[in-house]
Amino acid sequence: MVLVDFSRSSLDRSATLASGGASTVQRQRWREVLARTVDGRNPLARTYADRMIADLTKAGGAPSRVLVVGGGQIGDGSAALYAASGIEIIAFDIYLSGDVTFVADAHAIPLRDKSVDAVWVQSVLEHVLDPVQAVAEIRRVLKPGGLLFADASFLWPVNEGAYDYTRWTPAGFRWLLRDFDIIAGGSSSGPGTATLMALRYLLQSMLRSRKLGQIAAFPFLWLRLLDRLCDRPRALEAAGGLSYYARKAKTPAQARDLPNFYNRLPTLRKGELPSSRANEEKIF
Repeated sequence: MVLVDFSRSSLDRSATLASGGASTVQRQRWREVLARTVDGRNPLARTYADRMIADLTKAGGAPSRVLVVGGGQIGDGSAALYAASGIEIIAFDIYLSGDVTFVADAHAIPLRDKSVDAVWVQSVLEHVLDPVQAVAEIRRVLKPGGLLFADASFLWPVNEGAYDYTRWTPAGFRWLLRDFDIIAGGSSSGPGTATLMALRYLLQSMLRSRKLGQIAAFPFLWLRLLDRLCDRPRALEAAGGLSYYARKAKTPAQARDLPNFYNRLPTLRKGELPSSRANEEKIF
């Protein structure tokens, strides 16, 4: 089902409908497996997914609706959301796949106001032309107090070519999400992984070949392990990607609070579930 408002989208109507919503980027399963082997995995996404499940299901009652923005592929660490009882997944992307409910554009989400309990947007916001509009749409469809997991690139090199538009510093990403109270956050990939990626792209450029550069970078995969030795705030300042777990705010954050951000961000550890909502503190 294609639910794209083409008058407000960068998608070409004729091409999208003619292809049946097929992706313009090659997305074979083997490429995904190779990318996770070479580039590493998001070490905290599963922890955030577990936290979201716990927050949504502890009250019981009707299933909670989780909207996955850019859900053409199940994101690294998010599979637990799809398997959890008491969770109804609604997923969309700009291309058709077996994991989406419908095809749509994040700039104009075809859902009613305040209709979902949580939103999961992983490695997507850097690929939308107007991330401010996309986040405004996310806020619109979230119920009051609804949850958000947002993950985006910082020092990660360009991926998906012409469909990669934006990067954020920790404070810049927080400002993008200023209509949310941040509960926890940190780096989805640290300085070690960022160094490895820069080295890989350097080798690919020098050797004039993506494949040869990839092979030449294999002996340096150990650089990813250095992420485990890094801690904030320096790790955030040189992270490949950033992840924030947040709740829809009643009032937006103020620009004057941005300098306090580095010293106040609580970072989730792998496998660690923070305190319940009753003990949550608005940290920024």
